[in-house]
Amino acid sequence: MKNLSPISFGCEPLGGTDWGDVNMDDMKQAIYTALDLGVNFFDTAGVYGLGLSEERLSKILGDHRHDIVIATKGGLSWDSDDPGRASIRKDSSSSAIRKDVESSLRRLRLECLPIFYIHWPDENILLSETFGELEKMCDEGKIKSIGCSNFSVSQMKEAFSISKVQYTQLPINILSGSLDKDIEDICTKKEIGIVAYNVLANGLLSGKYHKDSIFPKNDRRSHLSLFKGSPYHEALETIKELKVKASLDDISISQYAINWTLSQPNVLSAIVGIKNSQQIKDNWSAIT
Repeated sequence: MKNLSPISFGCEPLGGTDWGDVNMDDMKQAIYTALDLGVNFFDTAGVYGLGLSEERLSKILGDHRHDIVIATKGGLSWDSDDPGRASIRKDSSSSAIRKDVESSLRRLRLECLPIFYIHWPDENILLSETFGELEKMCDEGKIKSIGCSNFSVSQMKEAFSISKVQYTQLPINILSGSLDKDIEDICTKKEIGIVAYNVLANGLLSGKYHKDSIFPKNDRRSHLSLFKGSPYHEALETIKELKVKASLDDISISQYAINWTLSQPNVLSAIVGIKNSQQIKDNWSAIT
């Protein structure tokens, strides 16, 4: 696996849901800008837009999709092709995982997935079944590297004992605080690379929101507890303090937050959700 760029282009907005209005022409240009800057790591999932994110990413990248690292995720199933009506459920059975891998290969137009994560642990399925199937598909050349996302320490330990897991994806940001020491220890011991998501706390650490900000119904922030009541107001106060610290380094609060996350042990890359070229330019500036 090639070295991953420290900034990973988060492709959830490409699915067209959960992040308000998304201009696909802006997204297309943002991807081209990211490639020009040197971003070689793109993060998506089958469930983002119920396959749309993967399809759109593949189309926009064209032949570039063979030159970069695309990480995708599976283990979530849905019963409708309409993102607004679909009922999503965990399913990490061997048959479901194989179907997810095959579907992602088709949508991304790849012969092998560079990284495939189990999106969320499925408590109804033995990890031995799930990761045993992933190992088979690695042997078949359908997956290059296995990853797990949102796993607890105990689930990580079990998965690592079954399969050659190389990456784990976890929510890490300066508002939530430092990485759990047990997670740090097991990832260090097993040489597991951490890919951080929610680095900007659903955009809160961009510093552009205030107490009177309003989010439309098609934006997930309209129903997240962090963006309501006292948690929101407390976070805004913390952000004021972080802005002061960032200004001392002559950088933006988002750049400060990205750098903080990348400084955490074993963190290889920080996923940032992107909707336009200016956002990727600003975020890339955090590391240059």
